Amino acid sequence: MVIRPPNWANILGVTLSGFIVFVIALTAIVLTIVRSRNGFGDYFQRSKYHPSSLVSVLLSLPDEKADELLELYKNEFGKGPARYARKTLDKWRSGRVQPASQTYRRFLVHLPKVMSYDMKCEVLRHFMQEFATKSEYQLDVYPDDWEEKLSPLIAQIIDKAYTAQLPAGVEKNLKWLGEGDMLAAQKILRSSQVEESRIMVSDLRSEFENLERILDHDNLKPRVTHVLKFPYGTIKLNVKRR
Repeated sequence: MVIRPPNWANILGVTLSGFIVFVIALTAIVLTIVRSRNGFGDYFQRSKYHPSSLVSVLLSLPDEKADELLELYKNEFGKGPARYARKTLDKWRSGRVQPASQTYRRFLVHLPKVMSYDMKCEVLRHFMQEFATKSEYQLDVYPDDWEEKLSPLIAQIIDKAYTAQLPAGVEKNLKWLGEGDMLAAQKILRSSQVEESRIMVSDLRSEFENLERILDHDNLKPRVTHVLKFPYGTIKLNVKRR
């Protein structure tokens, strides 16, 4: 019986090649983890504008408008699909049930072709309120300096209405919101939102007179918080007594 010495070259070659494969696999896993961590924000940004999410937002219209939309849905697709849509409405709204791609096409591709102009304007307003960028501020004010502090900030928020846009992810899926008569509707919506904001500001003086009366009570140490909600921003006021 002849005992042959081990072929160290072959053994080392196999071991080395196995080690290289292991290192490559480990590197790939690490890169995947890093990319996934860096990409979570992008993923959720994309999922926010996923067609099923857009249907959920659409169906969270005020009840009267949602009923009008479902009636239109019934006229276009029949009683059976409309009955199912009404039955599943709350689940779609909450996200417990994800609308199928067919549901998306029916509600947000086909129906806009037969929607009235007023309905399309309502949908546009709803999507702008849901998806357009908003800012939040917090400010400490006194009854005698609120106007001086607030005026520049309010002007800044009101001006946002002139430049507010739907995110690209929404416009990509809902091209009709940026075409034809909807372009004119966007301009009208912006003007109306600016006017709404100015009316709100005009009411502030009487509101602060009421707050000042509350703060004037010596036996009270009230902590007054007042929130101003504009279409594209919110200001939380902490009103203090000197």
